[in-house]
Amino acid sequence: MIFNTLIYGLFLITFFILYWFVIPARWRPISMLTASFIFFSYHFFIHTLLILGLTILVYVLGQAIHRYDRKKLFMTLGVVLTLGTLAYYKYTELVVSTLNDLFILMEQSARLPVPDIVVPLGISFFTFQYVHYLVDVYRGETPKSSFVEFAVYIMFFPTLVSGPIERFQRFNLQTHENLGRFRREYLFEGFTRIMIGLFKKIVIADSLTPFTEGLQMAGLDTVDYWIAAYAYAIKIYMDFSGYSDIAIGSARLFGYRIMENFNWPYLQRNLSLFWRNWHMSLTSWFRDYLYIPLGGSRVRQWKAIRNILIVWAATGIWHGAAWHFMGWGLFHAFGLIVLRFYTQYLAAYVTRFIRHDRVMAGLSGLLTFHYVVVGWVFFVCDFKQSLYVISRMFGING
Repeated sequence: MIFNTLIYGLFLITFFILYWFVIPARWRPISMLTASFIFFSYHFFIHTLLILGLTILVYVLGQAIHRYDRKKLFMTLGVVLTLGTLAYYKYTELVVSTLNDLFILMEQSARLPVPDIVVPLGISFFTFQYVHYLVDVYRGETPKSSFVEFAVYIMFFPTLVSGPIERFQRFNLQTHENLGRFRREYLFEGFTRIMIGLFKKIVIADSLTPFTEGLQMAGLDTVDYWIAAYAYAIKIYMDFSGYSDIAIGSARLFGYRIMENFNWPYLQRNLSLFWRNWHMSLTSWFRDYLYIPLGGSRVRQWKAIRNILIVWAATGIWHGAAWHFMGWGLFHAFGLIVLRFYTQYLAAYVTRFIRHDRVMAGLSGLLTFHYVVVGWVFFVCDFKQSLYVISRMFGING
């Protein structure tokens, strides 16, 4: 069920009434799990069995980490199996197609059949939840829980499609709190947030779609490409933040307060702050489970640069099974590396010439916004078209 459809609205209203006014409080976790399975099965039933099997596997491994000595083995096994499942469904076609392209470059006649794999709904999001759970159990940061509590967390339908990537500890506390009575603020806050999200998605994002189509065209002038790039920047923000609003509002209807995903990212004064305020649940996940374990920024300069490149290559390819997504991620890695050097070596000198903080904030914010806008071209276009569009945006005829 897509959030901005009538069927989702009917599903949400029906289950809201049943959850608070018909189903006994002690059965609410079970009812939430049932509703989430119905939501998931609506798209592709066989994948419901897949996620159920993975959820059982991860829960059993989590219990093994709690009980037995070989904790790292169980954690590693779970992480490898879940990430391997994600890689199979999301990246097999990309790998095979890339190998076939290499065969062509090598003038080889061999060709591998490209598989037609249906990617399970939300697989990237629930895989990251699996990894978070296993790692936090291994670190001793997650208490023991029942299978139903864990399954409700994984399958929670408001966040299943596009996040936010919630953390188990905070979510599970709210599962217990929701055994109490219905509160009117759940309805008011949830409905208001859903309406805001629908307005962003339907009224703003969808209406901008025609203006973004120029990014896929050839022969337009510089102004037209900039208009298309600006339109796409606004569209993707309104689209994604709109979906997040609907997810947050839907969760609030059932008493859950899940984490925010956006906080005025386009108004930030540098690229690092932009990413702390854009898709915040994803950024914090990569920080906690990849960047910091690699050493973060408190290492030698070359290792810090290496860590940035690894994290942003992973962030890019996570967004889509195509190499231009990795290019987009590395584009942002380059920007963050430049920002790192600027902060360390140049910032003190620049502020001597631009002494007013508001002027400096405005100029750096404007530069950051336009860097992000150019980056979106790599996100939405393949490499060849991206380079063509960007060259025309900067007046270079190609």
